[in-house]
Amino acid sequence: MRKPRAPDLTEATISKVLDLLDGWTGKLTWDLLIAKVAEVTGYEYSRFTFAEYPRLANAFAVKKKVVSGTLTRGPRTTRDGQIQAALDKAKRFEEKANRLERENELLLEQFQTWAVNAERHGVTIDKLNAPLALPNRERSKPTR
Repeated sequence: MRKPRAPDLTEATISKVLDLLDGWTGKLTWDLLIAKVAEVTGYEYSRFTFAEYPRLANAFAVKKKVVSGTLTRGPRTTRDGQIQAALDKAKRFEEKANRLERENELLLEQFQTWAVNAERHGVTIDKLNAPLALPNRERSKPTR
C-alpha cells in the first residue's frame, strides 16, 4: 500500500524548514533533515521536493558547509547557561542573516535577467514602472 502524498510546500512550511536549518547542529544529511521535518510537520517530504525550492537547496548547502567545518568556526562554548543561550541565539540570527543575504543576491540576479529580457522584447522602463490600475470597488447593484 502506498503512503499518502505529502501536501505541497507552503511558505509556512518552507519557513519551518529554514528555521530548522538555521538552528541545526551536528551532522547534516538530507535524510536527517527529512526526518526532522517529518517530526515537526507530520509529513515526510523527499529530497527532490526540497531541491525544487532554491531557498531550501541553498540554505541546505550553506548549512552543510558550516557544520562540516568548511566555513569558519564560532567561539568556544561557555558553562554559563544564559550566556550560552544568548550566544546560540546570536549564532542563529547570524546564520539566518547569511541565508537571507544569499537569497537577496539570487533575487537581484533574477531581477537583472528580467530587466534584460524585458529590454529585448521592447518593454520600456516607463511601462515597467507604471502604477497599477486601481481595483473597481463599486458594489454590484442588487437584483430584484
